[in-house]
Amino acid sequence: MTAQPEPSSPAPAFPAPDPQRYGWAIPPEAGNSPLKADVAVIGAGAAGLTAALLAVSNGQRVILIERERTGGECVFTGCIPSKALLAMSKTVHAAHQSAALGLSVSGQPDWATIRARLHGIIDSFGDVDSTRSIEKRGVQVIGGQAVFVSPHVLEVTRGGQTCTVMAEWFILATGSEVTEPDIKGLSEIPYLTHETIFDVPERPEHLLVLGGGPIGCELSQAFVRLGSRVTAVQRGPRLIDRDEPEASAALLQALQGDGVTVHLNAETVMAERTEQGVRLHLKGGQTVEGTHLLVAVGKTPRVEGLGLEMIGAEFDGAGLKVKATMQSTTCPYLWGAGDVVGGPMFTHGATERGTLAGLGTLAWWGRGVAALRAPAAQVEDIPWVTYTDPEIAHWGLTEAQAVEKYGGRVVVVDYDFAHLDRARTEQEPGFVKLVALKGLFGSPVGLRVVGAQVVGSRAGELIQSLSLPSRLHFHPARLALLPVPYPTYGEAVRQVYLGLLADNPVFGKRRPGRAEGHKAQPEASILDQTASV
Repeated sequence: MTAQPEPSSPAPAFPAPDPQRYGWAIPPEAGNSPLKADVAVIGAGAAGLTAALLAVSNGQRVILIERERTGGECVFTGCIPSKALLAMSKTVHAAHQSAALGLSVSGQPDWATIRARLHGIIDSFGDVDSTRSIEKRGVQVIGGQAVFVSPHVLEVTRGGQTCTVMAEWFILATGSEVTEPDIKGLSEIPYLTHETIFDVPERPEHLLVLGGGPIGCELSQAFVRLGSRVTAVQRGPRLIDRDEPEASAALLQALQGDGVTVHLNAETVMAERTEQGVRLHLKGGQTVEGTHLLVAVGKTPRVEGLGLEMIGAEFDGAGLKVKATMQSTTCPYLWGAGDVVGGPMFTHGATERGTLAGLGTLAWWGRGVAALRAPAAQVEDIPWVTYTDPEIAHWGLTEAQAVEKYGGRVVVVDYDFAHLDRARTEQEPGFVKLVALKGLFGSPVGLRVVGAQVVGSRAGELIQSLSLPSRLHFHPARLALLPVPYPTYGEAVRQVYLGLLADNPVFGKRRPGRAEGHKAQPEASILDQTASV
């Protein structure tokens, strides 16, 4: 495979990292005397760091165990590098679009420069989550693989050194790992993942992306705008299938407009190497070929090989089994935090779960606070964003989910950015969709919002405000009547809430909920989602 090096191939050199600054956990000290603490936290990503720092700030002796780098996926292979790459690709895209203003830009960006800037951005976060910074705040950090060997006892091993850690409470925050789909021949191909793609030495000439979720869509758009040919293969009938269908359609239109070739309803049955790179065989006989393959079909909680059986902690492929407060359902001194407990896997969700787990180690009062906080900290009730251009933001139930749960009580407001003056001045398309439950006898009494979807350049900033009445338990009319600056995108929030209270086209189109959803945009503006495979 000539265009795609083996994982062991050398990459362009960057300055050697300082282990204390850049997050490499310190190997344990071998010896017969065990290390003792009130709380032992396994995993130093967003969830583990949050839990450890909360516990130590409340007087607990805390040991933090990390097998690789403190800071976790978000800093090194997730949120930070992906959003930085998207920002750079957006700059390139804007430059190429400047012809409409009489400017001319040609050529492609230099991948070595992009990669160096990407590493510089990652490195700028080094001091925040470094072992040096963590230990200054009172947490002891050791590096290695932790395994439960008996109740309240861990064995930590790295590089031939082993030590024992004993604690009263334990927090499992081991995160997740890339899911490898069951595809014939895939394990024989040195494919890329969201953990390795930012270190690829050369810009992929033709990137195949397996998966149409947020990671696959974000990286598809980033690389096509940076000069790669990109082909995305999605097994299901639409992209980002946890969002509303019209959001999926808008994203499909945007990706295809950028030049991404998208195959929907396309099941990959075999992968093989070629002289140029890789070939995917799709069900039905079609094949697609590229120089590099990115696998982005999801993540799996990291629960295997931790000795959880030894302490009676229940788990399965979906993660550690926990209560709403993140306490293990079967092991009273163990809490879970972050991706390891399954469900939606977001950094903001990980920090909330880490907060609950940290509170759980603070005696009776901490567990009481965790129980009070747990309802608002459920990850399923926190908005999420796909950071493509346009951004796709979602909170709560989709229209179809709401109709299935509440039937004829559902009312929907569709608000197009064509009515938003700021969006019109910037020629930014987009829309807001609000899903609510009717009030008593059609009045505002008992009116409640249960979901929202935004598509647009500032969707991620708007979704939080749209979710506030429900999450903070106040009536939607309070948000509808609250003045906002003009002209801003924030007006869209007020307008769509006014649409719940007043039947006026300026505030959007109010209609009954429909089980199969509703297209908020004209039929002619939605590209065909049916793949020919």
